[in-house]
Amino acid sequence: MKSKKIALISAACIILLFGVVWQHFNSHKFVVETLAQKPTEPGIVHTFYAAAVETKPQIKPPQEKVLRLPILMYHHVGDLPDKADGTRQDLTVPTAEFEQQVKWLSENGYKSIHLADLDNYAKGKFIMPKKPVIFTFDDGYLDVFTNAVPILKKYNFTGSFAIITQFPGTQEGNNVYASWDVIRDAYRQGNEIVSHTQNHFDGSNPKFNSEFIQQNLCGSKTDLKQNLGINTNILIYPYGHYTPDYINQAKICGFNMSLTVHEGSRINLEDLMEIPRVRIHGRQNFERFKQLVSE
Repeated sequence: MKSKKIALISAACIILLFGVVWQHFNSHKFVVETLAQKPTEPGIVHTFYAAAVETKPQIKPPQEKVLRLPILMYHHVGDLPDKADGTRQDLTVPTAEFEQQVKWLSENGYKSIHLADLDNYAKGKFIMPKKPVIFTFDDGYLDVFTNAVPILKKYNFTGSFAIITQFPGTQEGNNVYASWDVIRDAYRQGNEIVSHTQNHFDGSNPKFNSEFIQQNLCGSKTDLKQNLGINTNILIYPYGHYTPDYINQAKICGFNMSLTVHEGSRINLEDLMEIPRVRIHGRQNFERFKQLVSE
């Protein structure tokens, strides 16, 4: 009689254990995939492997039409050159002030994302963090790669860098542009690279016809592909200038997201071709910076 009780208890334990294991696998939606057999080698017995792959939860498209997201716009980060004019002073954020801004964002729970993440969010393919921020750097100046990239990395952030694709490795007055090697290194560290056209032409100037605009925009994509091996669908308008025809030519070249210099942090998720940004000025009061990000 005692042996029968032991057998019944053992059977009950086995059934209970099987139920727990089954519930665990079912609740996590594991899928067993049979992988290919390893190549035959002399004296090696064939072995088959199986992997348990957890299925990812389905992401639904966003319900809201407008998303609040501060996209910060920078140009230079570093010291001012000698005899810097008012424009250069306005475009240059000192390194110490830039770190102060980044440190504050980190301490206040902000998480950096890429422009491509915003595009994917609008398509229902990305889960947005609670406090997202995007760092954008226009023109591809060497100082932002030298000064801003290490600071972003220090605080576990990354940035999005808009490159004028015929300018890398050149210098124009006090403006020194990063080389393709420098840009490539930043890209390999997890930063995003997007187009800023081939030569920074003013898209609202009537002297540039549709054919020129299309060749220039498509050419910038080709340059990025050849030098970095990337395919981007994101454009930042030089000077923030554009026309309906310019937008049309950009779409023909495969761009489906474009950024302006319009001030604001409210993004229309149904039209990503005229995205506003938050301009960060040189010599800007820190309290004003916090206010701009939080508006």
